[in-house]
Amino acid sequence: MSKPLFTWAGGKNKMLKHYKPILPAPTSSLFPEKTINSYVEPFFGGGAMFIYIVKNYKPKSAYINDINPEIVSIYECIKHNYDEFVERVIELEEEYMLFDFEEGTRNEGRRSFYNNVRQSYWDDYSNWSKPYESATLYFLMKTGFNGIFQTNKKNGRYGTPCGLLNQKKQVFDREVVKWWHDALQTVTITCGDWKTNTPDIEDAFYFFDPPYRDSFADYGNSFDDQQLTDLIDFADNKNQVFVCNRDASDGWFEKNKKSLNISKFPVTYTAGRRKKTEEGYEAKKAEEVLLWHMN
Repeated sequence: MSKPLFTWAGGKNKMLKHYKPILPAPTSSLFPEKTINSYVEPFFGGGAMFIYIVKNYKPKSAYINDINPEIVSIYECIKHNYDEFVERVIELEEEYMLFDFEEGTRNEGRRSFYNNVRQSYWDDYSNWSKPYESATLYFLMKTGFNGIFQTNKKNGRYGTPCGLLNQKKQVFDREVVKWWHDALQTVTITCGDWKTNTPDIEDAFYFFDPPYRDSFADYGNSFDDQQLTDLIDFADNKNQVFVCNRDASDGWFEKNKKSLNISKFPVTYTAGRRKKTEEGYEAKKAEEVLLWHMN
């Protein structure tokens, strides 16, 4: 089964329906020139686009990068240390599921277990193997709040509070993790800044999903309009490239898109970007921006 390993704020699952008409027709023996031979994604996150490309185009090579070392380690360990990784997640899942979910309560048993595991992830990781550490993080992300990756200000590690704690049968899907293990075997995985870790490949399809202009805050270092301008300069010289972002309604992308095409798509945010009304909170509507070449 192929889907992202975890929920990721800003993930592109909902946008795929808008992207598909722009992409070349999936690999065909009749039109072999209309395909994607190499895939490069320097802001990887949850990898929804990667899944679609791998399933439909089967590129000969792929390069993925993220600046978040905790996230990158999950992918590395699933690729290289699958058995140890899965064993640790199952161990945590079994302990967690001993506490029954009770609708309408704070589920103190599960809540306490989550908080204890997170505290151990902060305090004890130096004594752990990397697969054990990354599997622990994966468990926390699967039971944490709504795909939000917050960091603890004191130690800089994953610090998101627990989520709804409403899992009934399992915390993670074994088939999904196995799909990723298989898919990553021919993928080059790096961790760092996009400028350093984006290979220059002539026939590659580049998928850039950098931090949104109206929420640059958490790229790890700094990410601002100058970095986005540099990225657009790089993308403008590529034949197959997508640059995704969110429209801030200030005309910035129209002014700075170079020769790239521009498309906009409506999107509704159900978490993290809600607006308050007299009746409470409702989802906030916005527009995603796509700058692209597909020659």
